[in-house]
Amino acid sequence: MDDEPPTLEPTAVVPRLSAGTPGLPDGRPSGLQPAHLHSAPPPAPLLVSVGDIPGLRPRRRRGDGGEVAGADVDLIDRLPRSGPSASWPTVAAWLRAGRTAATRRARLADTAAFLRWLALASPGTGLWEVTEDMLVAYADELGTGTGAAAELTRGGRPLRAATVARRLSTLSSLYRYAVRRHVIPASPAAHVDRPEVSKAGRTPARSLEDAAALLAGAETIAPDHPADAAAVALLVTIGLRAAELEGLTVGRIGADAGHTVIQFRVKGGKEIRVPLADRVHALVRPLTVGRAAADPLLVREDGRPFDRWRQTTALRRAARAAGLDPTALTPHVLRATAATLLLGSGVPVEDVQELLGHASPVTTQRYDRGATKLDQHAAYKMADLLAPKAPARE
Repeated sequence: MDDEPPTLEPTAVVPRLSAGTPGLPDGRPSGLQPAHLHSAPPPAPLLVSVGDIPGLRPRRRRGDGGEVAGADVDLIDRLPRSGPSASWPTVAAWLRAGRTAATRRARLADTAAFLRWLALASPGTGLWEVTEDMLVAYADELGTGTGAAAELTRGGRPLRAATVARRLSTLSSLYRYAVRRHVIPASPAAHVDRPEVSKAGRTPARSLEDAAALLAGAETIAPDHPADAAAVALLVTIGLRAAELEGLTVGRIGADAGHTVIQFRVKGGKEIRVPLADRVHALVRPLTVGRAAADPLLVREDGRPFDRWRQTTALRRAARAAGLDPTALTPHVLRATAATLLLGSGVPVEDVQELLGHASPVTTQRYDRGATKLDQHAAYKMADLLAPKAPARE
């Protein structure tokens, strides 16, 4: 078990000024403006550890209910808390400002990954001493599997462009936050180009037949595994993200204008409502009877959260009941399946965007790669042109 982080009182950060920072007309440096000119006070989160932030409970051993890697929490908690290089208060406040647990977890993991790279590539460099050139090198090494990144990725394999872009986006968010809170004068990530990400989604989608069989499999396992059945039904019919499903409470199921609806918070914090079909409601209803509105809708048998790993177990259980191959079946595969099948059947992209909670239709259109498009792909037509032709009859 990792050592517990030291118990320290939260501290505020004094804005750092670089050499040559322009001053105000009265001679005071512009980085130390009167309180009424500040857009926000210096960070002083009411925390001792980032592991105290909801959604970031550290995992120390298997089955302990932890939500994130304990090593990541410890790495952040070892950041300086006072002095000119203090970064822990700002990072902790920024993590806590994430609107959803999924956002907080992604921020934690991406920041910890960058800190590990920084310790290898530029030992002794603090977060507020990072330069634009360092971030460019970080992105390049991640994308090529070279340098310090080769020691941190599995087998030195390059990361996908989408992953590199996401990590840069996370760091850009952190440095923008630090600028807004007057911790640093400028963001080193402001002008770092992110790799171009393919407009076509890469998550494989299951066929319509497989999706229908999974829903039937959920109904088969419902008597013995009601939570599993409800989870599968929600994943396959409305394409919930794993974190959205995990965060559902009993009170999120209700009625509106004759419809049974489910309300949940999507990535970015927006609340959306989606009607539940009768087959789905039949599987969800038993989990709401006699329970308080604040109770989690889905929990493991021992009361722990129904996280994405447990959701994957539920999917595989339903797949086996339906006679399907459960290999590589995950919540995100079901999300891609729902989007692909809906777009492939002619549902307008804006309707699918609303269902999935995408901020931009461009994200939704990445899933527009259904069987119809593949059936008519030019590659098949090229193969037909090259196929041996039967000799003409005389």
